[in-house]
Amino acid sequence: MKSLPKRPELEFLKKEARVLRVLQMKGDPACCDRIRDYDTSCEAMSDADILAGKFSINDAQRVIAHEYGYASWAALKKYIELINLPLYHMVTDRQGYHRTITDSYDARSKNYENSEWHREVALTTVKYWPPESGQLVLDIATGTGTIAFHCAELVGPRGKVVGVDISTGMLDKCREKLAERKLANLAFTHADGEQLDFQPNSFDRIYCANAIFWMSNLQAALRHWYELLKPGGVVGFNATPSSSFFWGCAARKALATVGIDFICNIPAGDEANAREMLECAGFTNFRLHAAPNGRYIATEDAKDPPFLTLQAYAPGQYPHPLEDVSDETMQLAQQAYNAEVDKHATEDGVWHDMTQYYVYGQKPADRE
Repeated sequence: MKSLPKRPELEFLKKEARVLRVLQMKGDPACCDRIRDYDTSCEAMSDADILAGKFSINDAQRVIAHEYGYASWAALKKYIELINLPLYHMVTDRQGYHRTITDSYDARSKNYENSEWHREVALTTVKYWPPESGQLVLDIATGTGTIAFHCAELVGPRGKVVGVDISTGMLDKCREKLAERKLANLAFTHADGEQLDFQPNSFDRIYCANAIFWMSNLQAALRHWYELLKPGGVVGFNATPSSSFFWGCAARKALATVGIDFICNIPAGDEANAREMLECAGFTNFRLHAAPNGRYIATEDAKDPPFLTLQAYAPGQYPHPLEDVSDETMQLAQQAYNAEVDKHATEDGVWHDMTQYYVYGQKPADRE
């Protein structure tokens, strides 16, 4: 499978298709293996038959799409259109964005191990599609290594696990634990999960727990991970529903009333979005497991929203969308937020939906 450029352009791919068609029309046998390998209708044909047959621009585009791992030209085209949507390009300073993440998680690394909730989510991310003995696993945003250590036991001495994170505080904790457990099949490294320096077709499994929302361009990240997977490999991650009141939905509605975009938890926050993003990255065999969870929050307590401050997370956005917003505008947004709380209030309070989606996709196996 060929790798797409980091910023693929449709015109470049159309040109590739036109060149392939010209080669076939000119009777150049150099094109025959490509056509035979990536067009199932031609797989049993001889070079002479391929060069003598009809080969339209649509046929050429289909071959190009298959070469890049897509089921159709339409799917490849849709991916290129999606990664250029404004929704996934709201980080104008990647270094500054990373600083907000690393500062937070370096500080949280001191007590992160104490969070049983984070540990349970991480282990569940692996549970629904675990690695097999002898396989190679990549754990993106490994944190304190819950998935990495667990998978190191699952793959055994013939397998290998690599955990990556951009927080040095988290990695220090991982290495402390590794020194105690002395697992020879496990390593940790400092890296940006959206720009990894591994060879294509390197891993059987890629997991990302409790961090998918931090990707500045999730659609592009999924394609990047797709290319790092071996044919037949699996990606798995968890996501929170975009309708979750206290994890984006209420703040999103309130800020929209004053003209501020807040994208927290939109991209993979429901089954249709998650399926579309994985399929547009080239994945098949989509799976989603929902784990319902939640609790009520007292109505008055719910009117103290952590999302309406500069100190709150704004995943997928940098600078922070509330930077340089006037006090008057923030007061109007707060009023809109409180109105949302009242709209959803019950005798028990406001429901805090903590449902988790466990989402998986598989890279197609090599064509026979």
